[in-house]
Amino acid sequence: MTLMEMFLLSLSLSADSFVVSMSGSVTLGRVGPGRTFSTGALFGAVQALCLFVGWVSGYSVVSYIAAAAPYIALVILSYIGISMFVSGVRGREDSVNLCGMKSLVLAAVATSVDAIAVGVSLAMAEMIPGDAITVTMMTFAVTVAASSAGILIGSASGLKFGNIARMAGGLVLVFIGLRPFIL
Repeated sequence: MTLMEMFLLSLSLSADSFVVSMSGSVTLGRVGPGRTFSTGALFGAVQALCLFVGWVSGYSVVSYIAAAAPYIALVILSYIGISMFVSGVRGREDSVNLCGMKSLVLAAVATSVDAIAVGVSLAMAEMIPGDAITVTMMTFAVTVAASSAGILIGSASGLKFGNIARMAGGLVLVFIGLRPFIL
């Protein structure tokens, strides 16, 4: 696998993290660099860990992960998204957001479940350990950058559009969870 292919794989794995970070951060208000980076780092670490665990696991779990991943993501993202939407309708500031550790970890896991299946497929394609480590580190870096950018964009739109941004963000999260079933 070339470095460009690894980068493109990392970019595709980070897409959901970007969108979820953007949607979930509409409730955060102004976000400082420390919070932005630490949240992005959590998303990146979970994504990279799932990819590497999938690669290490190899053949034994591919059918289970591939079959269950859409359902796991649907449940988690729907929970977060519906909570955000309801909070926006009610005009409350205490909606599910990426500030709470529970919501943050759930969002990071929901966007990373598919990385396990990707890792398994890389093992099945007989990716060598050096390449597996390189793509894992690259996935971490790209996901940190994508999630951090999503947080900055989402928090800015939340400041400008308030409850409307919160409701839209919630619907986007539910759509991401439903996407494998409707597309």
